[in-house]
Amino acid sequence: MSTKGSGVLNFVPSVLPAGESVLRSAADAYSFRLTRKTVLLCVGLFVAVLALLFASLLAGDYRVSLPDLVATFQGHAPNKRTQFFIMDRRLPRALVALLVGAALATAGAIFQSVTRNPLASPDIIGVSSGAAAGASFVLLLVGGSVAQVSLGAFVGALIAAGCIALLAGRNGLHGVKLVLIGVALGALANAAISYMLTQVFVASAVTAQLWLVGSLQGRGWPELTVIAIALMVITPVLWRYSGRLEILRMGDDLAIALGVNVHATRRVLLVFATLLVASAVATAGPISFVALAAPHIARRLSGSGAILPAALIGGLLLATSDLAAQYLFSSPIPVGVVTIVIGGGFFLWLLIREGKQSVH
Repeated sequence: MSTKGSGVLNFVPSVLPAGESVLRSAADAYSFRLTRKTVLLCVGLFVAVLALLFASLLAGDYRVSLPDLVATFQGHAPNKRTQFFIMDRRLPRALVALLVGAALATAGAIFQSVTRNPLASPDIIGVSSGAAAGASFVLLLVGGSVAQVSLGAFVGALIAAGCIALLAGRNGLHGVKLVLIGVALGALANAAISYMLTQVFVASAVTAQLWLVGSLQGRGWPELTVIAIALMVITPVLWRYSGRLEILRMGDDLAIALGVNVHATRRVLLVFATLLVASAVATAGPISFVALAAPHIARRLSGSGAILPAALIGGLLLATSDLAAQYLFSSPIPVGVVTIVIGGGFFLWLLIREGKQSVH
């Protein structure tokens, strides 16, 4: 929980189990509990992200050697073709994959923590479908720019999230009811998208259909700008509310007893998580299951609900899936197809596990 003030973050003594410490600001504005296991995991994941980024830049039909890669980054590309493939094609696409995956995983971690529901991810409960419907309306019927498509995605996602909150009622965003409401809203949003596809030319419908599966094909610096700005705006807010999010995981009664405004905190977190989903959908389409799987994997590896490991794992999942989509098949396929195959199996495993736990 935070208090007013500001200052440089530093470690201070605290009575905690071995391997844990507290990071606090000088004026006690913020405080975070860190575990050695989580820190080591984040370092390892960051190294893996860098390795995957380099692999994304070197792989492809047009071969690039490591010396040529280094020379290009230094501004001395051996030729214009190498400059084009590295700086205009591979680098922005790889960065988009990492940032979109991180945004989806962060949003999924927030949804699961706030609702205390392991199945609550934006693609399962209909928020991603709402964002896709809003973006499709601007893209297909209005012919808007990248910024306008992003705005349409945000409005659609916000409408879907608002409908979920209203339909969930006073009992809150918990249990199977939340998932059923999300599935119903997702079906309605997909029906609206299907109708819009019938109202445009075939060529536009085919292009939109590829985007609706989830694709990084042709993504460049303009799309990277959208998701990067969203993360830069939202990350400080999540940093500010991370302590309260940890308390919310313990239950509303305890959070209220500790002085947390539960309803206001939940609204703020859900709005900014919705903004992350909208930015990701506007950038790469409604990519499925990254938001569901990454937080679960992060919790199993770190033993905590920290958001940073989930974000790093989300970036790794999507970037790895994109490499597989580009090079493991006879011809490139949309990355959303790969995440659906991987995520579908994960979702079935999660349902089976939750079913066994409910029986016991």
